[in-house]
Amino acid sequence: MHTERSMVTTLCAIALLGQTSYAPTGAQIQVTMGNNKSFVITCDPKASPKTVARVTELVRAKFYDGIRFHRVEDWVSQWGDPTSRKSLDGAGSGGSGKALPFEGSKVSFLRGVVGVASTGAGVGGDSQLFIIKKDSARLDGKYAVVGKVTQGMNVVDAIVRGDTIKTMRVLARTRR
Repeated sequence: MHTERSMVTTLCAIALLGQTSYAPTGAQIQVTMGNNKSFVITCDPKASPKTVARVTELVRAKFYDGIRFHRVEDWVSQWGDPTSRKSLDGAGSGGSGKALPFEGSKVSFLRGVVGVASTGAGVGGDSQLFIIKKDSARLDGKYAVVGKVTQGMNVVDAIVRGDTIKTMRVLARTRR
């Protein structure tokens, strides 16, 4: 009995380690909030190439500057609706106007993973992004993955509905 319990514990630990070691290596996007605190998203073009290309295009065009977080719950924070610049009333259904094809991936929606919101599971999104604050495996394979918050998750945890994104910028890569 003790051996079985130990084996199950070990297998669970291995499974968790495999999933929590998700480390995308694409472009990095710095999100600076209205209070000047920031977090960094490292993109994963291998998981969702068209989605990551479109999001970085929107960032370079300064689309997200001035947008507010319109949905903040204990497990997720979401932004990307341009109507939120003026009001949060009705925010959550707007976008850039360019729909993306659905790109499912094998990345698990664990704490820190950034995805693209859409009108439903298995449907491509547009410009709205969300960050997982509590592991949410129920989303696995149903939404496109942009990447993961690799710096400043404490800033994400402090976001409240209505907080403004001052700027989002693609960071220059340094040569090593």
